[in-house]
Amino acid sequence: CWGQNTYGQDADPSGSSFTTVSAGTTQSCALTGAGALSCWGRSSNRPTTAQEQAGTFSAVNAGGVVCAVRSTGALACWGLSSYGADTPPAGSSFTAVSVGENHACALSSAGAISCWGRNSNGQRDVTAGTYTAVSAGGFHTCGLTGTGSIVCWGWNAYGQTNTSTLTGTFTAVSAGHAHTCGLRSTGAIVCWGLSTNGRTTPAAGTYTAVSAGRDHTCGIKTDGTIACWGLNTNGQAPTTAITP
Repeated sequence: CWGQNTYGQDADPSGSSFTTVSAGTTQSCALTGAGALSCWGRSSNRPTTAQEQAGTFSAVNAGGVVCAVRSTGALACWGLSSYGADTPPAGSSFTAVSVGENHACALSSAGAISCWGRNSNGQRDVTAGTYTAVSAGGFHTCGLTGTGSIVCWGWNAYGQTNTSTLTGTFTAVSAGHAHTCGLRSTGAIVCWGLSTNGRTTPAAGTYTAVSAGRDHTCGIKTDGTIACWGLNTNGQAPTTAITP
């Protein structure tokens, strides 16, 4: 981990083998190969007791709070939220979860998206459809449909939800604070929305994953290296590639 470390959110744990990692506002979380949850950083916004972290999980996402999908398909969220982002819907059919700044969304096994938390800009008002992925941003949300198209809703002050001009098919989408990025089936990354500091200008290359943050973006290249671009005031977007 790299970047701002005010609360120890960069002090990644050692001694375990992880399969998934997610960086939030002031905390980070990861899952081991056995499905165990490990979080570090600001204690008020992450699981803090053995009971909260007990059991096994299939997915975890850290944003303003931490939310995870248990191996049973049920959702669990922890942290401080004035808008109910820490109170997920009941049920046991979820496969993925994504947390924004003050809202969160989850994807059901049937391809339906459910959102909860703040709805000041319609970020919870899901566009009807069947989806394969969901990403909650600052005040907007995006989903990837089964046909490989991207649909977004919510705050659009910088065009971060405008997808009408997108062409081709996508395999992933990531909503940042005021920008959005998608991974084309060709391995190319395209970003749109607020473009200051270069957050919407991907480094050259082909990719297998993309993640949009508040003011920067990172992607995993096909050779396994990581490239980041955008604001780098805290070292969150180093100009040199990060190697395994």
